[in-house]
Amino acid sequence: MGAKYEIITSAQDDAPRKPQWGSLLKAVSTVCVVLLCIGGAAKYYLHRPVFDFESGYCPTKGASAQPKGVQQRLPATVNYDLTIGQAWKNPDGGHWRPVYVGNSESPFPTINAREGDLVNIHIHNDLGLPISAHWVGVHHKMSATWNDGSSGVTSYPVLPRANWTSVFNTSGDWGLKWFLEHTSTPSVDGMYGTIWIRPSAERERPYHLISKDGLDIQDMMDAEETPTHMTAYNYQHREMPGLLAQLQTEGYDPYCFQSVLINGKGRVHCKPDELKEIDGKPVNSYGCVEQPSGAIAYDECKPSDGDYEIIETQSRRWMMINIVNPGLEHPWRISIDKHDFWIVANDDGFIEPQKVQVLTLTNAERVTILVKLDQEPQDYAIRFHALSRLQFLQGYAILRYPHRQTGRRLGISMPRPSQELSAMEPDGTPKKGVVLQDKFKQHPYPPAQPPQDADITLRFRATGAPDPYNPYITNCSLNGSPWQIFRGLREPLSLHPNDTVAEPNPIVKGLPVGSVVDIIVENDLPVAIPMYKHNNPTFHLGSGEGRFEWDNVAEAKKNRPKLINLQNPPRGYLHDLPAGGWMALRWKITEPAMTMFHAFRVRYFVLGMQVPMFEGDDAWPDIPDVVRNLPHVNFEIPEHMGIFD
Repeated sequence: MGAKYEIITSAQDDAPRKPQWGSLLKAVSTVCVVLLCIGGAAKYYLHRPVFDFESGYCPTKGASAQPKGVQQRLPATVNYDLTIGQAWKNPDGGHWRPVYVGNSESPFPTINAREGDLVNIHIHNDLGLPISAHWVGVHHKMSATWNDGSSGVTSYPVLPRANWTSVFNTSGDWGLKWFLEHTSTPSVDGMYGTIWIRPSAERERPYHLISKDGLDIQDMMDAEETPTHMTAYNYQHREMPGLLAQLQTEGYDPYCFQSVLINGKGRVHCKPDELKEIDGKPVNSYGCVEQPSGAIAYDECKPSDGDYEIIETQSRRWMMINIVNPGLEHPWRISIDKHDFWIVANDDGFIEPQKVQVLTLTNAERVTILVKLDQEPQDYAIRFHALSRLQFLQGYAILRYPHRQTGRRLGISMPRPSQELSAMEPDGTPKKGVVLQDKFKQHPYPPAQPPQDADITLRFRATGAPDPYNPYITNCSLNGSPWQIFRGLREPLSLHPNDTVAEPNPIVKGLPVGSVVDIIVENDLPVAIPMYKHNNPTFHLGSGEGRFEWDNVAEAKKNRPKLINLQNPPRGYLHDLPAGGWMALRWKITEPAMTMFHAFRVRYFVLGMQVPMFEGDDAWPDIPDVVRNLPHVNFEIPEHMGIFD
């Protein structure tokens, strides 16, 4: 039966009412809050890529316009003040030491922008030494490579107590870019940071190649708005200037690190007992092979109880993680316990997704992965193993699903993750059946084909020769002679493109605008070396063992077709030169630019394995007065032109 209600009118209902100002103010406040929430949500949703379930629109399908009703975002100008100083830090809990910091932090705080924005980084040097800031994997438009930050090549360094504004247009660039010092070695001592450039809503995504489910695709696109960033940094308890001094006096090669810092957090893990040697060479308590010279830099390893970086899943279904290796020595093998993941981008942009359990991250490289969060609520180790023939080194972060933790008392350090769930053996070798990333299949998405013919072929050789004055020093080079560290304090090459530079030098000129250039690099050394080209990504056409037997790529393609890929080769800023092997790269010069090509391992970089290049020197741009007139010190060339002169 239906309920009956009776309306009861009181005597007060007939009396004149007084205004209820309190209730009215509450109502107005509530409406305002609701409108603010709606406005904030609208701002968020109108400026993010969305999957339109009614129309089927999705940026992954190659659409060049946004769905109906979505407002196009206008580019903004991002201004960021960055004060670079020094502070005492103990990031792994094992040793206090001076560390370079940006706005009091190391790594520096992440700067945020969107693709198409103009970014102004106002750098204030509070140190007692000259510095610079190079943006890895950034293309400087309109020939403005004076913002590249390569001291002595593109610009002067920033002197102590001086300022400089580094400017770059992010149009066509997206992803987690990072920056380091490019005058000497402060980046080995903490001077590094990241900038997250969110991809444009109009950029094509490859997510439909991972899942056809519209909800999955929307979750992947939402993950772009709240990505997780990770820096994997090999860390030493001594500062690099002291280690380089020991290199000059005792032959100590600074390849032995104490910990892996993930976003500035980590702890000292001594060598596991079962790891005793590398290639037949015994290792010490830090997992490092003995120095050929017998030099010693550290006492016995003492484990510490520093914090692990905790990555919260926040009850999401998908997570995007950007991972950068700014450590400048060890490449990493990386896995996440009980999780497969998809590699969807490298430092150039989106690629055809690869589903793997272990990825390899070389020096200075960035990858973007998508992880489906479908495991039981608990903690899962994210593992970082050094891919090195000189040291066993492991580090960890934690992927945490919301759950109640039991069995650990407050104040007790989290235990080291057990080996049971790892996809890798203690030495970093993938376990049987584990899927490892294949970098040769990292094809650009959307597909991109390199120019089919080259106009110019540059032949480089990574090699070393004994220094005539110091028996412990090897002069390293790529183009016949080293580019010494002291050159970073001299007048930038870009200011005088027609001047003759004192010989010997490795400088490359005669690269006109519009030319397609190949670099063929051969490696005399028995170690793989990450190679990096400033300002432009390059196509990796092929690599192999031993010598490159032909005069150019066309001849190699004719004689060994399978060695050279001219259809869909990988493209990026970082490529590994095989130990004792060769590598062929290609790019097209579209505008004048002062650039460099160099090794991205600190010892080879310091010892001279760098090549400055005048690209488009047939149409050299005018250099602004603000660049020419930057305060500087006139530094004369040393008599012997040695690496450490």
